[in-house]
Amino acid sequence: MKKIFIYSLLIIGLLSACEEVNKLMIGETIHPILTTELPQETIVLTEETAGDIFTSFEWTIADFGYPSADPEYTLEMDFEGNDFSGSINLLNTFDLSFEPLNAFINQKLITLGGEPGVASNIELRVTGSIEDQLIATSNVIKTKVMPYEIIIVYPKLYVTGDHNGWGFEEDDLLYSVADNEIFEGYIHMDNGEDWNGFKLSYQSNWDNGDAIVGDADASGTSGNLQVGNWGGNNMFATEGTGVYFIKANILATSYTIYKTDWAITGDFNSWGYTDMTYDDATDTWSLTVDMSSGGFKFIANQDWNKVFGDDEMDGILNKGTDGNNIQISEEGNYTITMDLSQAIYTYTIVKN
Repeated sequence: MKKIFIYSLLIIGLLSACEEVNKLMIGETIHPILTTELPQETIVLTEETAGDIFTSFEWTIADFGYPSADPEYTLEMDFEGNDFSGSINLLNTFDLSFEPLNAFINQKLITLGGEPGVASNIELRVTGSIEDQLIATSNVIKTKVMPYEIIIVYPKLYVTGDHNGWGFEEDDLLYSVADNEIFEGYIHMDNGEDWNGFKLSYQSNWDNGDAIVGDADASGTSGNLQVGNWGGNNMFATEGTGVYFIKANILATSYTIYKTDWAITGDFNSWGYTDMTYDDATDTWSLTVDMSSGGFKFIANQDWNKVFGDDEMDGILNKGTDGNNIQISEEGNYTITMDLSQAIYTYTIVKN
């Protein structure tokens, strides 16, 4: 009995010692310092200077008192006053510097929401982290940048599967509009079977197994992704022929998929549901209908969590809110068309 008591004390002592060692190993956090000085006058980006270096971003080491691990650094950019709540990542690296080209900063600023020809007040900072558990944040530097107009090239994933003969088609793409490794899109699945197998790919070929994304489970319906190693198992669209919404979060290794049927709902039908028809040739949804003046929205599967409206009344669809009904100013017969095939979802209204 005495031996057991002594051994227990020894184990408790060892555990306490380990806790003390871990405390000492982590130690005091030293935050990185972003040492780059940016001009306070507006930096005007142009196509002519697209290949020039924007600046050399440099920062000091983040130190967590943990000598056996090197921090990974993320350089973030956001509009001034946002407190980096909607920031875009410019870089993930283990280095202490980065020299982006003007074209790169221009692309990122436009993706963030900057308007071509208009100067935007931006802020930048660096965070250092170890396995996302320990995070140290740098000081914030500021400047003003005016981007030039470009056609934005959004990051994309090819959807290859039974529906397209396991090819890589430019019509079958998921896009990451926020450039954050979260991809989504609407894909028409039709192979004559109830279940349609598919995978995702960063490349338009089968040359690189690390570029392929699939299901981590043999069921093909787990909602968990395997990134690389040929993507593991096929994913499946299980509701037969139709247009499926697919959302893949690469960093979280998760995905969502469901079949969609679209309708419009609004004042003209007392906020009931008037079905739209899908056209495979144009990859659009449309209907021709008599409308009263008032507002309406697009809705999928009669589900009010799957609704599109228009924030700016500019023909670009946004997630539905109480205040973004699409307006019909004059009663009449209209043809309404919705295009979900591109990175930016759009619609048109034509009075007949």
